[in-house]
Amino acid sequence: MKYYYVLSTFVALLIFGLKSSAQDRIILNSGDTLTCIISKESKSYIHFYQYFNGVSSKGKVEKAKVREWTYKTAANPLEVENLKTFNAEETNTEPKQVQVQEKTKPTPDYGKIRASLSGGSGYLLGKTSEAEKNLQAMGISNSLSEEYYKNFKWGAQVKASLYFYLAKDYWLGAMYNGFYSNAEITSSMQMDETNMYYGALGERYFVNFAGLSLYSSSRVGKAQKLIINSSYSIGPAFYRDEAEMYNEQVLIQGTTLGSNLTLGLEYFIQPKLSISFDTGLFLGKVSKISLKTSEGSNEVELDKENYENLSRLDLSFGIVYYW
Repeated sequence: MKYYYVLSTFVALLIFGLKSSAQDRIILNSGDTLTCIISKESKSYIHFYQYFNGVSSKGKVEKAKVREWTYKTAANPLEVENLKTFNAEETNTEPKQVQVQEKTKPTPDYGKIRASLSGGSGYLLGKTSEAEKNLQAMGISNSLSEEYYKNFKWGAQVKASLYFYLAKDYWLGAMYNGFYSNAEITSSMQMDETNMYYGALGERYFVNFAGLSLYSSSRVGKAQKLIINSSYSIGPAFYRDEAEMYNEQVLIQGTTLGSNLTLGLEYFIQPKLSISFDTGLFLGKVSKISLKTSEGSNEVELDKENYENLSRLDLSFGIVYYW
């Protein structure tokens, strides 16, 4: 048996030396390629042999780390038979026929362009205690003031992005993020000793952001269908607040530099199509605003403690397509 093992090993080594140009290939998710002869496959591993400078070595690699593997061993019956014997002696398992046709293990492929569309809820992070006091000073009750700003801080947001593949796990592109919120109450205000005004008080609040964005992702799991991703975007943010106070229309506008950070998950439902779940943080403060009323308009420089805080938390669900 020892002589037969040595002979089998010698024959296998000879095959590795003479057929190096027709060896199998294992391509890893990192892009590295292993040139070898694949001896067998298990549920979780690919076993292989390599031959360098007259020395044979064996190894294995997890299938979760492999993008694809290819059999290119020549279909010489003697070579195939010797490889089968070599594997059987080495592993004490039933010999496995080496496939001579090319075989590729399919996994979801990124492509070179990534487009996404998502939407969900947003929650404004700015403090509203001073604004509530202002409403109360106008004769609005405490409960109505609190209800007004509780509704105002919650809104709807939509997000769209387009990225182009750079290298490895990084993409560069652009992101748009729009946010809308509104609140309204109906109340009365004592104008003087004899007159009282009864009507609506409300506002419609918009923030539109568009910027340059860097996106990164990492596949996880054996099937490589799940992605953990993140992005950072920076660009101009446009603020608009349409307020109505007892038939008086006021338009407030401002522009600032904003940034958007996201952290999310993607799951591939098809090789090029995935569904996404993202959490996001938008940051930005407006220091200068434009006020427009029926009587005219003027620019106002805000004190630092009175900057209009546009910051918010976002929660989004969406769809992603690669090509």
